[in-house]
Amino acid sequence: MPKRHSNTWKSYKDLEQRIDTHFTDVSLLKRALTHCSYDSEHMERLEFLGDAVLGLVIAEYLHDVFPKEAEGQLSRLRAALVRKESLYEVAQHWDLALYLRVGEGERSQHGVKSHSIVANAVEAVIGAVLKDAGWSAAKNLTLQSWQPLLEKMNVSDARDAKSRLQEYTQAKGWGLPEYKVQDLGISLVPRFEALCWVQHKQRGRGLGARKKIAELHAAEESLKIFEREFGAIE
Repeated sequence: MPKRHSNTWKSYKDLEQRIDTHFTDVSLLKRALTHCSYDSEHMERLEFLGDAVLGLVIAEYLHDVFPKEAEGQLSRLRAALVRKESLYEVAQHWDLALYLRVGEGERSQHGVKSHSIVANAVEAVIGAVLKDAGWSAAKNLTLQSWQPLLEKMNVSDARDAKSRLQEYTQAKGWGLPEYKVQDLGISLVPRFEALCWVQHKQRGRGLGARKKIAELHAAEESLKIFEREFGAIE
């Protein structure tokens, strides 16, 4: 039996208040906050439901708010809004990691080791709300929680920073950007550092819990540097 760890100092009532949702069946919320490393009654099936709810709610929102955008652009916007990084941002706003029940092997002195577990729990909570209170409640929670991300969304930036930087450097005839990633150590947060090189010159630097996140941040910083040097980037 694996060692288990839960944050018993945080009650589910605190989380319900934070997300402005009251559960009739609290066992659904309990399951949504339980990782498979902790118990056999875990979040994965509710995560499956929440993923479907999130995708549909965001797709409908984008369809209605951007009537002139083509399907491809709407798909890129949706992908940016439902990716793990966006889920983790919502989880941080909820302080969700404080409520998760995970096995001892999934926890460090800094909290839950994996950002993916925390991000997945957001979808599980949405799935739990769907089962407990129905579609309208799940949709309202999703729109309310994603509102900060929706407000700062830039349609022209639907492509991720690495894609935009690659297009920019190729258009300039500079070839492809290169990324050098260093693992700073499993106990450190963030864990990875990425340096972005263009034409054999270091440009941006980024940090992240995963290599991809660090590289994205390095690309974003590189784009800002080029914008300062050469003007607005299309």
